Amino acid sequence: MANSYTLLQNLRAGRCSNTAEVRLLRFWEAKNINKGGELISVDMLLIDENSTVVHGSIPASRQLRFKNRLSEGSVYTLSGFDVTRSSPKYRLSDAPVSVRFNAETDFEKLPATDRIIPTEHFRFQQYDQIIELANTGNQLPGVIGELCAIRSTITDRIPGAQRVMLTLRLERGATVCVSMFDYLALAFHNKLDGYGKEPRIVIVTGINPKMVSGKLYLNGTSATRIYFDSETAVGKVEFDRQAILLLVDIGVDPDQSGSSSKVVHAQKIEPMTVSELNQFVLTADPQIIEFLCTAKVTEIQLDEGWSYIGCSVCSKKLTREETSFACVPCNETNAVAKLR
Repeated sequence: MANSYTLLQNLRAGRCSNTAEVRLLRFWEAKNINKGGELISVDMLLIDENSTVVHGSIPASRQLRFKNRLSEGSVYTLSGFDVTRSSPKYRLSDAPVSVRFNAETDFEKLPATDRIIPTEHFRFQQYDQIIELANTGNQLPGVIGELCAIRSTITDRIPGAQRVMLTLRLERGATVCVSMFDYLALAFHNKLDGYGKEPRIVIVTGINPKMVSGKLYLNGTSATRIYFDSETAVGKVEFDRQAILLLVDIGVDPDQSGSSSKVVHAQKIEPMTVSELNQFVLTADPQIIEFLCTAKVTEIQLDEGWSYIGCSVCSKKLTREETSFACVPCNETNAVAKLR
């Protein structure tokens, strides 16, 4: 007897013997960076005809059985899997449950389907919402914006760990910095080289928002994907909208405007010690300058322990302003500090 059909929204914790029909949106490898990049699982996002998205996971011990079947954008039947409660940390979907492949799981690609299943899905957040998520580790949202600048240690041939920083202008004019390290930085450059030109619209998924010294950074994760211009339907809408605005504002087709490169090169590359950098900040004339520093931890002193200046209400680390401390989670610009 054939298994009963189920929608993802009807999944409940436990073993599921029913069959779901889903589209594989994206998949990626989750690795343990503390164990030399040891593979933990192959993770994925699945979507059904009701636009319900769930996070799926194939344990490392079973990934060889399924990995060659995985094709992003294809539709599959899924049955015989475990349903677990979604982790409250680093969420990629709003579903209360996730699916986990086991020894009894069947995951078969369909050559065609009569069901209308969306081909893409993004969890874009506005700037204010991303600020609220910063430093919480609760969710890994996505952003879409106009590319303003590209800074890269690869382009500047700076030795050491590779890093790419993209400045994106979001809706309503707010700008954010997207940081990608190591293999993500290389993947971005490979994509950029293959694209043949600098994109105007960039979509970034699965980013981890962090507030550092009062500035918002969106750090790439293993779940991060980059899309340019019209690669996606939602990207094409924004790309066309920007093209119309540029045409109206300057009267020239943006593809023929000969705009300058968005790559920002390092103006000066030189080794400096932390003490030299501190001395420069204290004695040099006031100016706006950015430093990209690479440092190695050589020793951790435990004699006096470790402490930080935290919020007296939520205990989160405070951001130092000119005359006060601010708490981002509490939205308090004059927070009461407590040494923790």
